[in-house]
Order: sequence, then C-alpha cells, then structure tokens
Amino acid sequence: MSKARHARPRRSTRRVVRTLSIAGLGAGITAAGAGAAFATDYTVKAGDTLSEIAQANGADWHELAELNNLQDPDLILIGQTLKLDGVKKATVRSEKRSKTTAKKTKTVRKTERKTERKVRTTRSQSRSAATGGSANMSAAWRKVANCESSGNPRAVNPAGYYGLFQFDLQTWRSVGGSGNPAKASAAEQLMRAKKLYSQRGAQPWPVCGRYLR
Repeated sequence: MSKARHARPRRSTRRVVRTLSIAGLGAGITAAGAGAAFATDYTVKAGDTLSEIAQANGADWHELAELNNLQDPDLILIGQTLKLDGVKKATVRSEKRSKTTAKKTKTVRKTERKTERKVRTTRSQSRSAATGGSANMSAAWRKVANCESSGNPRAVNPAGYYGLFQFDLQTWRSVGGSGNPAKASAAEQLMRAKKLYSQRGAQPWPVCGRYLR
C-alpha cells in the first residue's frame, strides 16, 4: 500500500513538469512570432541601396526617403536604421497616384485624338468648300487651274470669266454647262474644261494652256 501511494505523486510531478515545458515552449513561439510580425525597422547592410530596400518591402523609395527624412536618398550608411512602419500605407498611396496619373494621361490622349480628328475634319471640309467638291485633276490641269484662278473654283473675273478655268458664259454653255460656272462643282468644271479641250485644244487658254501641250 505504501509503495502505491509513493508512485502516484511521482507520476503527477512528471505530468506537471511536462505541461510547464510545453506551456513555456508555446510562449516562446508566440513571442518570436509577435516580434517578426511587428518588425518596423531595417538596418542598412553593405551594398544596400534605398531603392532595393524599398522594393524588398513592397514600398516606393520616395515614400521611404520621406518617411526617414533622408535629405539625400543616394546616401545611406551601413548600420543606419530605417523605419519601415507606414511602408504599406506609402505603397498604397503610390499605387493610387500611379493609377490616377495613368487615368489622367489616358484622358488627355483621348482628348488630343478627338481634337486632332476634329481639326482634320474641319480642314477637309474647308478644302471641300473652297474647291466646291473634290476633283481628281492631273498635274497639267492643276497647273492650268492655278494659273487661271489660283485654284479657286469660285473665282470671278470682272471681265466676265468664272471658276477654275475662267469660262465665259457663252463658252460654258457651248460645252453643256448651265448657270454660272463659278457655282458648279470643281468636278463639273474640270469635266467641261476637258470637253472644251477635246474640241478646241489649248486655244481657249492662250497663256495657261501651255501646260496642256
């Protein structure tokens, strides 16, 4: 009976010791984990650069320099302690700024493209209005038009000549035209001029007709 009584306390003591050891080990793990989770400093080592440190911690080096009040970001010293607390927040701000800048750039470019298209359309319309519509002229006929009217299909000579090729009304009607030549499209004026040339050659344009010979 006495042996049995002495055996029980020894087993109980071993269990208590084992429990304390596990509890102590658990506390040590928790403490180590807590220290790693809340580390907020970095000690500069040989070969480190601010940009590399920032990149390794997912930060923008500008924000890291600002956070540590670095006057010269290119100058960090071995053994210097850099604060990392707030780095994540700095990264978020940097990402937000990058996204905002990209969005603004995209908007500006889109506006510029719209403006450019509008300018092109306006120029095209202006040319169309000036020429009274498009006309596919050869180089020779273009030279005649420039010589006769400076290429203006609405040109009017007080002496009684009209349009790109300075038709008088009688000649215009003789090749099938009606109304005032200056009010006809550039394409029609060219067509009537070619018809006249097929009938009478360059004679209707005594000076400028030299480009057709």
